[in-house]
Amino acid sequence: MSQISLSRISRYPVKGLDEQSLQQAELKPGQPLPGDRRFALAHGASSYDAAAPAWAKKAHFLNWARTPAIASLRSQFDASGCRVSLSENGQDVLAEVNLTEPAGSEALCAFLVARLPNETRGKLSLAEAPGISFSDVDLPLISIQNSASLADLAAHAGREIDQRRMRGNLLLDSAAPWAEMAWIGKQLQIGGAVLEVIEAIGRCPATMINPESGQRDLETLDLLNKHYGHQDCGIYAKVIQGGMIKVGDAASLL
Repeated sequence: MSQISLSRISRYPVKGLDEQSLQQAELKPGQPLPGDRRFALAHGASSYDAAAPAWAKKAHFLNWARTPAIASLRSQFDASGCRVSLSENGQDVLAEVNLTEPAGSEALCAFLVARLPNETRGKLSLAEAPGISFSDVDLPLISIQNSASLADLAAHAGREIDQRRMRGNLLLDSAAPWAEMAWIGKQLQIGGAVLEVIEAIGRCPATMINPESGQRDLETLDLLNKHYGHQDCGIYAKVIQGGMIKVGDAASLL
């Protein structure tokens, strides 16, 4: 196994909005990356029940697959991931708001309804469920990408593929292309934490969206099918031993 290192840690405090890059994170057993998808934006056609907060499928919330224009918004979060400001094309469009306060969540929702009236179905509310991450799977997992696999896919595409398309939590460097698919069922140590690799990540149309423009400009699923015979890219893993991880940490199979 070639030397592998952790080159990026990303969380998404609000499902559908921009990533927040971290230099380090404290992982806990059976928990997702702290603060990842803590909030989600339930649209007007959603049946999400705020009175009984719980995990729900992504179709209930704004996401890149169904609301690609949201990808063009740049988010700036504070260290807690609870305060956010938005910009677009280099211009500030929403001053910092606190998502744990009604006024803050209402301000974010009001801005997005005005900005994306069709996609929000005329109404928007901020969802939060204690202890829940609104990821695409109903399990507290961490998503991992291999930069070598993305480079291999990019070679077939004939263009660079921004890792943000995959919206992964951890980006690993220096592994052989697609080596991660052989890690399923094995344990992976990163820094002071140990994770069990659970399964490959089946991809959806969100990966077709350009993270800068919010436009669909890459047939990712067709590329995966044509060159690899599947639509998987990346792996899900469960934390089984907690510990600190930092950008630059070595990773290895146990």
